[in-house]
Amino acid sequence: MTQPQIAVITYNTPHRKTQDVLHGLKAKGYKNVKVYALPFIQRENPFKPIYQHRPSKAINVEVETYTNNFDYQFETTTADTLNMQLLNDKADFVIIAGAGLLPDELVETHKIINTHPGFLPKTRGLDSLKWAITKGVEIGVTTHFVDTEADAGFLIEQQLVPVYSNDTFHSVAQRQYEIEIEMLVNSIELIPTLNDFPSLSTTEFEATRRMPKAIEEVLMNSFEKYKEQFKID
Repeated sequence: MTQPQIAVITYNTPHRKTQDVLHGLKAKGYKNVKVYALPFIQRENPFKPIYQHRPSKAINVEVETYTNNFDYQFETTTADTLNMQLLNDKADFVIIAGAGLLPDELVETHKIINTHPGFLPKTRGLDSLKWAITKGVEIGVTTHFVDTEADAGFLIEQQLVPVYSNDTFHSVAQRQYEIEIEMLVNSIELIPTLNDFPSLSTTEFEATRRMPKAIEEVLMNSFEKYKEQFKID
C-alpha cells in the first residue's frame, strides 16, 4: 500500500482514544505516523456526570513510550507551535485523537479530520449521545473536516448507531465509541475516493453544553422510550 504521512493530535497524557486510534492505524498497516502531544491541563473541579458514557481508562503508559512502541514518531507541541510543525512535516492527513478547541489559524491552514459522537448537525456540542436520547433524534457518528465553527466544517461520512431491543444505555455508548474509532481510522482510505464534502454549517441547531443533572437523572427512562422508537429488532 502507498504509505501516507499521518499526523495524530492528542494530549500529552495517557489517553484512551489515542491508544485505540494508534491500535487501529497499526492494524491497517500504516507506518508513517507521528503523534503531536499537546499539554494536558487538569481542571480544578472536573465535571462528574451521573452516567459515564465514554471509555476513559487508558493503559498507564506515557504517550511518548506508547507511540515509540508502535515504531511511530512523537513530538511535544503547543497550540502556538503546532501549525508550523505540521507545515514542516507535510502530513497528508491530520486527525484529532484528543484535543480541545484548536486555534483558527491551524484549522484554516490544514484539513483536520475529527469524529463527532453525534449525527451532525442535529447533535452538536457536548454530551451528544445523551442529548440525542433526550431529544429523540438519531444516535450517530460523523467524520468531518473541522473549521472555526464548533462541530461543523465539512462532511466526510456519517453512520447511524444501531439500537437493539436488548441494549442498555452503556452498550449503545460502547458501540458508538467503537464506530467512532473505526470511522476515524477508515477516513484515511475513504477521503481520496470522495469528490464532495458538504458543509455542516447551520443556524438551525445550537451546540449543547454538558447535560444538567436534573435532566440526566431521568436519562435511563428517556433511553427506554428512545429504544422503543428506534430499535431495529
